[in-house]
Amino acid sequence: SVKSGLMLIDQHRAHVRVLFDRYMSQLQGRNGASQGLLFPELLQLTAAEDVMLQSLLPALLALGFDVTALGGGSWSVSAIPAGTEGLDAAALLHRMIASAIEREGAGQTGDEVHEAIALSLARSSAIVVGQSLTAAEMDELVTSLFASATPGHTPDGQPVLSVITMDELEKRF
Repeated sequence: SVKSGLMLIDQHRAHVRVLFDRYMSQLQGRNGASQGLLFPELLQLTAAEDVMLQSLLPALLALGFDVTALGGGSWSVSAIPAGTEGLDAAALLHRMIASAIEREGAGQTGDEVHEAIALSLARSSAIVVGQSLTAAEMDELVTSLFASATPGHTPDGQPVLSVITMDELEKRF
C-alpha cells in the first residue's frame, strides 16, 4: 500500500527493468561478472550470425560472456554472465544475436543494438511470470526497481506498476 492507494507491481516486468539497467551499466562500464561453465557449450552459427557475433564480441565480453571462435561458424562458450546460471547459453546467445540482427537491419545505431542485446538478456534472465518470491526478495526487487530512473515502464514501454487510488477502491467496495 502507498499513501495514495494500492500499488500493484508486475514482478516479471520489474525484474526485466532492473536487469536491463544493470546490463546497460555493465556495457558502459565494461564490468560484467562471469560464471564459468563446467563444460563449455558449442555454439553453431550461420554466416550472418557469425559476423554479428564478431561485431558484438566486445559488448558480450563486457556483459560477462566468454566466447572463443573455433572457425567455420563454431564458437565455444565457456562463461556466461553471473545470474544467468541454469539458462541454455547457446539459445541465449542465439536470441541476443537475432535481436541485434533485427535492430541492425532496421538501420539502428550501435547504442540501440546494445540496448537490444541487454533487453534480450534481461528478458531471458528475469524471474518467470507467476514465480513466488519471499518477502525479502520482493523488498529487494522493489528497492532495486525504484532505484531505476524509469521504474514505471520496461525498456520497451510496457507498464511495470499501477496505482489504484483510495477513491477507486472505495467505489469497488
